[in-house]
Amino acid sequence: MFSKYLGIFVVTTLILFPSFVFSEHAQVQNKQLSLDVSNANIRQFLPAAKSTAAYFFLANHSNSERVLKSASISKIGRVEMHEHVHHNGMMRMQQVSEVIISAHDNVAFKPGGYHLMAFEPTQVLKKGEQLTLTLYFANGEQLQSPIKVISLQDEIKQNGHDHSQHNHH
Repeated sequence: MFSKYLGIFVVTTLILFPSFVFSEHAQVQNKQLSLDVSNANIRQFLPAAKSTAAYFFLANHSNSERVLKSASISKIGRVEMHEHVHHNGMMRMQQVSEVIISAHDNVAFKPGGYHLMAFEPTQVLKKGEQLTLTLYFANGEQLQSPIKVISLQDEIKQNGHDHSQHNHH
């Protein structure tokens, strides 16, 4: 009787062991994804605004390209990836389905370039609050990062475009 249970235990262990090892490896690998996010922030929604923008810097330190397929942000119902493009002398915004980050390269999600558009907040976003940004890649990897809620005024100051002391004629 004991040998029957021992046999079941051994077979089960041999079947499940690779998944335990893979799972542990995936957790270790996630800590060393060779991807990192910095300077992540999302603007507060302006009164009556249906959307807001989020920006961050994404670095790929690995030897292979990564393809960013989508993103989500806590307290936000829907997030889309967008880019600004120049067409016939006009700048316009368009949604993109993926962003490729080459090996040992980086992509800045910033005003006038790639950025995230956030829609349908589930709660009011408060200045200084930390939310969670999750990036989803084509190979199944996910990367989470804190993302700070900032005001439009803070963003203008951060980017060196503070005109609050400027007199207009």
